[in-house]
Amino acid sequence: MTRAVGWLGVALLGAVLAGCAAGPVPPAPPQFSATPPPPDPVTVCVNQLTYWAAEDLRGAPDQGYDYQHRGLSSQQADALREIVDEARALGDSRPDAFVPDRVQAACASIAPR
Repeated sequence: MTRAVGWLGVALLGAVLAGCAAGPVPPAPPQFSATPPPPDPVTVCVNQLTYWAAEDLRGAPDQGYDYQHRGLSSQQADALREIVDEARALGDSRPDAFVPDRVQAACASIAPR
């Protein structure tokens, strides 16, 4: 039994020395949150209304989408309809910033905070 304990001690000492010879352990990589922060509601609204206004103004084929299919709230749909109607009424005299400015203003007032 003494001989078995002796061999066990030699094996344990060898394992410890082998571990020390490997060098320092590198630091663990930084931990990141798995959940990104929620998007800004105004930015989401602006992106949605800008996209759909451009589609409506360019005369894209009507896919039969209602506001829910477009991912809009009823307030966003009302604002989009007003913006598109006003933009069409201005025609070629419409300033380039008209739609973006109107969309930004609409979204600032209707996006949840």
